[in-house]
Amino acid sequence: MATVAEELSLLPFFSRIARPDLDRAAPRFRRVELTPGEVLWQQGAAVDELAIVLVGELRASVGGNEVGRVRAPDILGEASAFVAGSERSATLAAVLPTTLLALDLPELRTLRWQRSRVYDALLDLAQRALVKRVAATNQKVAQLAEGGFASPTRREPGALARLWRALRPGGPTTPCPPAGPLLRGFPGLREMEEEVEAELVAGLVAEPVSEGQVVVLEGEPGSCLYIVAEGTIEVLRNVRGDRAELLVKLGPGQQFGANTLIESLPRTASCVAAGPGWLYRMDREAFEALRGDARRLWRESVLSTLATQLRHANRALERAARAVGPARAGEREGGGFSELLRASGYLESLPAHEAELEELSFVVDEDARRNPKNRR
Repeated sequence: MATVAEELSLLPFFSRIARPDLDRAAPRFRRVELTPGEVLWQQGAAVDELAIVLVGELRASVGGNEVGRVRAPDILGEASAFVAGSERSATLAAVLPTTLLALDLPELRTLRWQRSRVYDALLDLAQRALVKRVAATNQKVAQLAEGGFASPTRREPGALARLWRALRPGGPTTPCPPAGPLLRGFPGLREMEEEVEAELVAGLVAEPVSEGQVVVLEGEPGSCLYIVAEGTIEVLRNVRGDRAELLVKLGPGQQFGANTLIESLPRTASCVAAGPGWLYRMDREAFEALRGDARRLWRESVLSTLATQLRHANRALERAARAVGPARAGEREGGGFSELLRASGYLESLPAHEAELEELSFVVDEDARRNPKNRR
């Protein structure tokens, strides 16, 4: 029988990890053998491990109804393993004789503490899994009623408008606020080392915006995250025809577009400057260029953001489903309609004024438990 390290080395998501790193991580995993019909996880149970399917097949069921199959080689529960207080979203039972490698959460914390490349690979997998779930949730958002705003579009300004802007720019009149204090307001970054802050700041580009400027347009491919440094950004979603609905207003310290750092996906909403201000932009190239603690902490923070967005979007969709139904065109006060709007807003950004958005925390290592200054 192959050793755990050998089996890990054959998995596509660990293919770039050196064998010595896999050898060090291998003792943290335990082998699980399931017979047909045997349950791995029950829906609603607390998340206490993640698992990698080596051989076999499992059935995923929600409320007793099959929703999909999982086959080797695949990884299960990687996203929820990083999120405190998560519950299993489905029951998983073996269809065939199935062999898995399970990693308990305390072992995941140990890998983080050891700065293992296996931990970093699992973190990247968790991010991609959450991005796919965000995209799937976006598809579930039903067609909305006619919006109350003209839908944002990108139009080239005429010659007179260009001349007017050159003579009287509509951008901010004050310098861009520093990025460091904004970053320290994000999950997991409050007590980061100065070297980490410097590396993250180096990956950000300050951009002035003018009133009415379309920063991102719904449906366009995205590949960067924005942080509001000064001013207000309005998040709008296309609904029907050339109409849009205002979802949320974002202020300094809030971000939008985190999911497009992971994959090039269409923007789920348009973001328009309500007035002059400043934004910080991080492109995917800068995101991928991060190394060491800066890379790890920033990915954990982004994962925390994505998990929060997804959790609240799904809750809003559940509330919409329980309502009488989405409002028809022009009936914008319907309970179902308002919850669909909230779901749409969560998929692009996080409104910080809602206290429940602060509940989420990702896995922390033992050093963070012993040293309070390292906690979020």
